[in-house]
Amino acid sequence: MKKIYTLTTALLIFAGHQTYAQCDGRYQTDIFTTVDVTTVQYGSNQDLNSNTVNLDMDIYQGQGDTATNRPVIIFAHGGSFSAGTKNDADQVYFATEMAKKGYVCAAINYRLAPSAFSLIAEETTAKVVLMAIQDGRAAIRFFRQDASTANTYKINPDQIFIGGTSAGGILGINLTYNDDISELSAQWQTWANDIGGIEGNSGNPGYCSRSNGTFGFAGGVADTSWIEENDVPWYGSHAYSDNTVQYGYGQPLGGFTPVYLYGSGNMKDRLNNLGIYYHLDEYTGGNHPPFASDAQIMEDNKDSLAMFLFNILDCNPNNLQTLNQKSCNSSVGVAQVTNNKLETSIYPNPFNNEINVSIKEIENTTISVVNSLGKVVLTKKASSYINNINLSHLAKGVYIIKINSINGNNFSQLIIKQ
Repeated sequence: MKKIYTLTTALLIFAGHQTYAQCDGRYQTDIFTTVDVTTVQYGSNQDLNSNTVNLDMDIYQGQGDTATNRPVIIFAHGGSFSAGTKNDADQVYFATEMAKKGYVCAAINYRLAPSAFSLIAEETTAKVVLMAIQDGRAAIRFFRQDASTANTYKINPDQIFIGGTSAGGILGINLTYNDDISELSAQWQTWANDIGGIEGNSGNPGYCSRSNGTFGFAGGVADTSWIEENDVPWYGSHAYSDNTVQYGYGQPLGGFTPVYLYGSGNMKDRLNNLGIYYHLDEYTGGNHPPFASDAQIMEDNKDSLAMFLFNILDCNPNNLQTLNQKSCNSSVGVAQVTNNKLETSIYPNPFNNEINVSIKEIENTTISVVNSLGKVVLTKKASSYINNINLSHLAKGVYIIKINSINGNNFSQLIIKQ
């Protein structure tokens, strides 16, 4: 299999070496020879058969690493959403090698389909993929929760990257670029609401689940229009003739599943048109993923991932992030709840479909509902001292009620739809 090189690739490698010292020598070359691995549970949820699944991850760290504010890479395994584990050889390889460079790495397990044959049904495929994405969001929230509480892993909560191999890449990419349930088709919205919306209930509620960058070894996205101006960067590795996840637009698994994906070729075009940084390793042939049975390509992909991530790290003054890049800092995170002088009460909480907002100051007062990704999903003017608000259209999950009055008083409270 032959790799296609570009001038851009050479320039970015050069730029990376020029700024290497800015991150204290970390994140590009190996600074540790030994890596410690610990297994932790980051959440739990029910699978399609209503069995409770404990969600585990292996956390990789350089042995003796005392640094703080470290970036995190979350790896999700392949297996067509019906097989695979965090112990797959490629997951162990990438997590180990990136931890040697100073990253905190996590290889996650996530919920799977009962069998590969069950994916013939679109509803099963939709729910299984959405469940996997929910679990990925819970893994991101796990690290942000730890950063704001025990700080066990000494991570930078604004530098969390997620992706993986094949299905794992699809998980990370779609998690990153689908930030509103309304972007799904009407049927997929119904199926998503059946299982807890795009956020889900897999654990660690109350924390932002956005990623700061994504990657996929033979991944894809359900709709390139989900990638919007100021979205976060992406790295990909893909073979032109891949028939499992196509480089262009098509059905995965050679048409076995009744869904369509836009592969790395389409993603490259979309990101390029929007001026968002990306890096794509492209290969002739059809290996899935490109490093299948090719140790040199796997090593090359590891080096490309390291270069890509270094080029978007905060510690790199020449980083290639976009201005106003979508992140938890550019949105209202559910953990950022404030209470000021406005006399307000909100009940019931948790709620099912309706919530009441009691407020004394109603003149020119606005009530907004914000989802956990910072998007306003409802806004209305206060019309009485008790405002009944119907939120039946929203998925189960965590939201914020924000109330702002004309005289500058404000109130925010976390609410949970169950």
